[in-house]
This record gives sequence, structure tokens and C-alpha cells, in this order.
Amino acid sequence: MSGLPDTGDDDSGGLQLTLPPRPYPGLRPFDPQEWPIYFGRERMVDELLEQLVERRLVFVHGDSGCGKSSIVRAGLFAQLEQGSMGPGWRTSIALPRRSPLWNLARALARLAGQSADDTDAVLPWRRALNQGREAPSALAALWRDRACGDSGPGCLLIDQFEELFQHARRDGPAEAQLLAELLMAWQATPPDGLYLVTTMRSEYLGACARFGRLAETVNACQYLLPPMEHADLLRAVREPARLYGGEVMRPLAERLIADAGASQDQLPLMQHTLMRLYEEHGAASAAGGQPWRLELSHFPAELGCAGLLSAHADEVAARVVEALPEAPAGGPSRVVEDLFRALTEPNPDGHAIRRPMRLDELADITGCTLPQLTEVVNAFRADGVNFLTPPLAWPLRPDTLVDVGHEALIRCWRALADEQQGWLAREFRNGLVWRSLLVQADSFERDPTNVLGATTTDERERWMKRRNPAWAKRYGGGWARVQKLLAASAAARDEERERVRDVERRKRRQRQWFALTGAIVVVAATLLVVSRLDAEQERQAKIAAQKDSERLQQDLALLQATRDSNTDLRADLEAERARGVRLTEDLDRARHELQMLQLELLQVAKQARTNEPNVSQRLQEAAAQVGSEAGRLNNVAAAATAPVQAAPTDKTASGGARLYIQITDPSQRAAAQKLADALARARLGGQPLIVPGIELVKVAVRQGALRCFDARECKTDARELMALLGRLVRAPQIQLEDLSERYAASKSIRQRHFELWLPAGDLVLNVR
Repeated sequence: MSGLPDTGDDDSGGLQLTLPPRPYPGLRPFDPQEWPIYFGRERMVDELLEQLVERRLVFVHGDSGCGKSSIVRAGLFAQLEQGSMGPGWRTSIALPRRSPLWNLARALARLAGQSADDTDAVLPWRRALNQGREAPSALAALWRDRACGDSGPGCLLIDQFEELFQHARRDGPAEAQLLAELLMAWQATPPDGLYLVTTMRSEYLGACARFGRLAETVNACQYLLPPMEHADLLRAVREPARLYGGEVMRPLAERLIADAGASQDQLPLMQHTLMRLYEEHGAASAAGGQPWRLELSHFPAELGCAGLLSAHADEVAARVVEALPEAPAGGPSRVVEDLFRALTEPNPDGHAIRRPMRLDELADITGCTLPQLTEVVNAFRADGVNFLTPPLAWPLRPDTLVDVGHEALIRCWRALADEQQGWLAREFRNGLVWRSLLVQADSFERDPTNVLGATTTDERERWMKRRNPAWAKRYGGGWARVQKLLAASAAARDEERERVRDVERRKRRQRQWFALTGAIVVVAATLLVVSRLDAEQERQAKIAAQKDSERLQQDLALLQATRDSNTDLRADLEAERARGVRLTEDLDRARHELQMLQLELLQVAKQARTNEPNVSQRLQEAAAQVGSEAGRLNNVAAAATAPVQAAPTDKTASGGARLYIQITDPSQRAAAQKLADALARARLGGQPLIVPGIELVKVAVRQGALRCFDARECKTDARELMALLGRLVRAPQIQLEDLSERYAASKSIRQRHFELWLPAGDLVLNVR
């Protein structure tokens, strides 16, 4: 942009303004040259200016993030330098940091137009500050002597005055006491030509009471910065955009104000969000001289202002990790974490605050080289980022103090602020661990046996890999003492573990001995079992031989019974043959008598034919009946005189199969007879099944068995007979017993000879 028009009509009184690079500075405070884009605090700037002129000393205090530094730098200083209170005003800024009086002396030298890097120029100012209550008059004399010509008054800002109390706690109260005496004397007798403004967080007001009457001085000169009203906030959001040819729409402005809320980080969060939205949606148009607008739709509602800040910090951290491939143990991401952990700490109230540190100290803590760490710090203090200070325009030296740009980053960056796993929480827990190690080191130094346990030693050895002496200084130092404690603990742990290993080795040898003994016992037991098994097998073999002997006896008994049965059958056949002979003789006589009777009947018929036809017919019928009866008698005689075959005693063809039923219980005879009748009605192999009879035997059998004696018959007729018995017999269960191998050479067993042996007990049939 070309700048704003002159504020006056004449050339000498005109003021040519140059706008900053962007309408919103982001997270950092406004710089003095950014006064053209500083809106919303005009009334408060006037009040502050009036109080400064009247009292010569003003304490501006308020919450962190409320805009204390910005109102002095871009509001009050801009008004003074532009001649609102007369021409020739000079301004300078000092921060207490680690050397409050030296930093103040350098700021006074700059205010007088001298070089702050020239020790000879700074040293008189530093000596004047050592005079305590007499310092204001000494400063006035130096101001008169060293100020350039007829220059106007000078106004000095001591920004972040609360750092003085941190310095006193860390390095002792000497410098803090001198500075407090200077302020008290300044309020009583201000030095001619010099004005002083300090900014301080309100929670440190109570700390002022520790230094003489400083609390009374603060009460007499304080200015509590009030919050901006809604209309002022709208102007602060919308007015800067108009200077750059753009516009922030009212709905977006309202949304930003509502989202940031009334928290202490409201203003920095709004400025950061506007800076990011401008860079994304307006910067390109503004650079080309084109109008631009920021709409409500441009605002990432899912993140909000705080989330957008956290995401921006994550984005910068990711770029650092990608650009720093060679980093100490733990990787680039651990460098970023360790850097911000070193730059933050909790205050006595438990709130996270900034902790400025020298660049070389940060390099020692993070384990980086100075070039590596410079690259990391530059990424976080780059233009448009401003997460770290000093600004990118200031070169970094080993003794340069690096600080967090604004505490809003500490409170809003989730990686840093998470209460459970955030970097600050981890750092706090690590500090507790180190202090506990120092306590243990004290105990160890009094008694060398007071070492850490084995598990704790393992954990602390791993934990110490990311620690170093520079880090330990933050929590009381004692690096060498803790190393001795860990070395002694490790030795005790190793000795204990060696004892445990010895015990384990002894136990292992015992287990091996027990295992060997057990193996011997097992082998002995196995041999005993084998011997017993052999004895049992021998016993079983004897039992089997006895059973075979009993079965042989049964077979012999069966064979004898068969022979006896055949003998009885032959006797029956002879008796039948004799009866048949007698019957034949009787039939011959009957046949002769019938023939004679037939002849007589024919004669009578001839005689009576003429006399009585019906009688003749009846006589003929009677004769026919006599003839028929004679024919039947002839057939009976033929059957009776047929030759009767003897029971075969060898393996010759004998017609149908024969099944002999052997029972062992007399009570079974009735049921066995029913079974025999049912079997006699069946056919086997296409021929009738013959059941000669039922025999009661004295040889007891354990189970029902159908015995077959020929290998081929066992596979054919026996299986068919088993199926027939399965349908007829319900109990006992009958099994097929193949004796073909035993009787293969026997000539006493006839063909198709089968035996059904029934054990003692009920014989249950499926027939009635």
C-alpha cells in the first residue's frame, strides 16, 4: 500500500505514513510502527497519556493477553513520537530478563541516542542505577549530558515487569531491590526529561509488597487496563482491513468476538485468526490492488480461534520435523518438544508462564548444535508465525534470549497445554522425578546401601537417556551426584540379578536331577508295567487256551450228540420201513377186497338196470367211488413202499439245509419249538429248511451263536440264515461263528449242516 494521506496541509507539518505488511500482526504484541492498524483503544491511550504526563511514572497492569504491551507500544509511544505532547519525544523499551539493571541501562543508552552494544556508553547508566534511591538524580544528570542537543523528553518502557520477581527468586533479590528503590524514588522525585511506564500482570501486584514501599508506589501510579467494549472490538477487527482495500464482514467479526469470548486470550486469538484468514483469503487480492472480503464461511468453526492457533503451531512443528532430518536422539519432533518445555514453566499459582532462555543453553538442553537449533527457532519466529521472540529481523547469537511470543500459545497449543499428556505436564513430572533422585542421592551419600531398586534403576536408566546436565540445572543440578547413585544402583542390581541367576542355575540343576530321577523311575515303572503286561498276556493266553479246550469239548460233545442222533434216526427209519411193509400188505388185501366188491356191484347193476334205472345209476356212482378209493390206496401204498434213505454220515449231497437247535435250559424248549416250527416253514437257498429237532445239552455257552462248518456255506447259506434268525429272534443276540478252518479236514460234518446254540436265559421271539 502507498500509505495514508498527510494529516496537515503544509509540507513541514505533514506526516507521511507507511502501513505495515499486513493489517493484523497475529499473536505477538503490536510494534510502535504498527500504530496505524491499532484500533479500539483510543480512549484508553488518552487516559494513559494524561496520567503519564501528570505522574511521570505509570504502572499498567492487567491479565495476560489483555494488550498491556500493545497499548504502550502502538498507542502511547506512537502518540508521543507523533508530537501529541510536543516535539522530539524519544522512546525505548527494556525487559528485565536475566539482567534487569543491565537491560535497563542499555535501554537508557538507546533513549539517549547511544549504542546499546557499546559497553563504554552503557556503563555510566548501569553505575547510576546502582545508586538506588539516588538513581533518579544521577539519571537526570546523565540525560542532560548525553542526550543529543536540544532533544525532547524520553519515555522508557519496562515491559513484563513481573520478570523481575522471577529473577529475584532465581538469582537473588539484589538487583530487584535496587530497581524497586529506583521506582520508589522516581515516583517521589522524577528525573527531569525522563518518563517511565511499566507493564505487569495483575497477579504479581502482591509480590510488590516484598520490596520496601514499592506496593505504595504502585498503588499511587497504577493504571488497570480495562477490557474493550463490544463496539471497540468491532473496530479493532474491521477497521484495519479497510486500510488495505478489504473488508471483514460483520457476521464474521461478531463470530470471532463470540468465539474468543471474554477470556484473557481474547485479543491475541482474534488477531491471530484474522492474520491467518487474511493470508489465506485476502493477501493475494490486496497485493494485486483488488478488493477483498473475509466472510463468515472462511472461519473454521470446527476449530475455533484456539483450535486454529493449535493447528498453526502443529503445522510449523511439522515443517521443522521435515526440514531437520539430522537431529539428536529422539528425532526432530523431540527437539521441538524439548525446546518448548524448556521455554515454559508453571508459576507458584500453577499457571503456565514463559521462561526465556539463552540460545546456547537451549542447544545444550535439546542436544542440538547451534545451527540446528537456530533453524528450529527461526521457523517459529518467522514473519506470520511469531510464536517465538526475538523477531526474525534480529540476528540470533549464543547469548540471545529466546522467549515464547505470547502466553496464549502456551494455553492454546494442545501439544503443549494438555493437562495429562501435554509437554508442560510431562516436564513437570520429569522435574518431580529429578528432585526425587536428588533426595535419593542425599540418602545414598549418607548411607551407600540406600540405592534404587532394580526395576526403578531400569526405568531411570532409560529415562536418563534424554536428560543432560544442562537440563538438570533447572531442577537443582546435581548431575554427578545422580550419576553416582545410578551407577551404584546398577551395580547392586547386577549383583542381585547375578545372585538370582545363580539361584536359578541351582534350581535348574535340581530340576535336571529331579528330571533324571523321574526318568529312571519312569523307566523302572515302565519295565514293571511291561513285565506285568507280559504276565497278563500269558494269563490271557492260558485263559484262551482253556476256552479253546472247552470249545473243543463242546464240539466233541456236539459230534457225539450228532452221532447219537443219527443212530436214533436210523432206528426210526428201520421201524418206518417195517411199518411200511406191513402197510403195503394191508393195502394189497384192501385193494383185492375192493376189486371183488366192484365186480359184485357191477353184476348187481346189470340185473337191476332193467328194473330200476335210478338204482343202476347209484350203483355206478358207488363203483366209481370205490375205484377212486382204490386209486388213493394204490398211491399210499406206493409212497409207503418207497425206499427210505439212511442218514448220511459223510459230506454227500443231502438235499435241504439242516439246522440243529441246542438249548442249555429246559425252560427254553417251548420257545425253541416255536422257533423250530417257524424255521421249518422257511426256505433256504430255494429249498426247505429242515429242523430235525431240539436237543438239551449240558455244555453252557455265554452267548447265542449260529455255527457253520464250511467256508463257502459260511458266506452264503449262513448269512441268509442269520438274516432269518434276526427277523425271528429278539433275544438273545445271535452271532455267526465260523468254524470252517477248525473242521476243514473233518469228514463227519455233512453238507449244509448248521447249529444254533442258545445260552441260558429267556428266548424271546418275534413270532406267536
